[in-house]
Amino acid sequence: MIFPASEKLFTGTGALPFGIYNDLINDVSTAHWDVQGTFFKKRRTSRKAWMFFGVYSPELICGIAIADAGFVANAFTYFYSFKDNVFVQDSALVPLGFASGFDPGLNSEWKLGKYRIHTQNGNMNFEYTGKYKLRIAAKNSNTGVSIVAPSKGGRPFHFTYKNVCMPVELNIEHVGKTYQVNGNYGAVDFSKGYPPRETVWNWLAFIGTTQSGKSVAVNLVKHFNNDLENILWIDGQKTPLSSAVFTMQKPFDKNNWHIATDDKLLDCILTPSGARSENVNIVLMKSIFVQAYGKITGTVLINGMRETFTATGVCEDHHALW
Repeated sequence: MIFPASEKLFTGTGALPFGIYNDLINDVSTAHWDVQGTFFKKRRTSRKAWMFFGVYSPELICGIAIADAGFVANAFTYFYSFKDNVFVQDSALVPLGFASGFDPGLNSEWKLGKYRIHTQNGNMNFEYTGKYKLRIAAKNSNTGVSIVAPSKGGRPFHFTYKNVCMPVELNIEHVGKTYQVNGNYGAVDFSKGYPPRETVWNWLAFIGTTQSGKSVAVNLVKHFNNDLENILWIDGQKTPLSSAVFTMQKPFDKNNWHIATDDKLLDCILTPSGARSENVNIVLMKSIFVQAYGKITGTVLINGMRETFTATGVCEDHHALW
């Protein structure tokens, strides 16, 4: 079930009831919860916020993210060209990278060193200047979903907003070569809340086309957010998915990933072209993840009829202590 859209996350007595909400919740201030705590407030000890944008086109995959993990902020970007078999990545880690009053919404400016994200009136812009120059302009729409999910360990909730098939204009300049993508290949993940101190997930996201020419996209997570963010988009129409089973083996960048939902609506295989991995182990934070990227093939059930599809996307194995 998808609830009608809501304007605010905070109801006056607490967060919205757990569930899936149509479109974006505009006011996601967590000020009510951030000030709680004794020596350190929840703003630093347990509240996390991040913005990730992925471009999943047949020719190129790209990702850029900025995250506020309380005491530490980090950012990363990467791109992979299928045609040239070129992969480039970069990352940054900054203690206290965001001010204590940073309480972001989707329209906030996120800036960390070489990375910048800013949104206004649904127009999203992502910029990075380092090992290469990246510019992404994307247009948000009303096809997204907002999720309010339970957390653990006495933490109140976790919020996330997902949208897919967003129109994008991407431009990358790297060692004298220009890569460009134009089309409905963008996917955004804006998350904010209080995930468990130890957080584990497997994640699948892709954008593609069915055999009959329908657009198909998926956001799917296992072990996190009570399966509430498992959504299938067919020509922009949203359908909640059940829990899923991820079957994979190391090395994750060399072996296929098989993902199938318990409701039989989705069954697919990611064939990796490579992976971006990171292992952060500092005093206040540990984060180990592998994000494999590549082509995805499978079947999806639409109105009782099973269709094959091809897509481009990512699968992730993530383990954090934060």
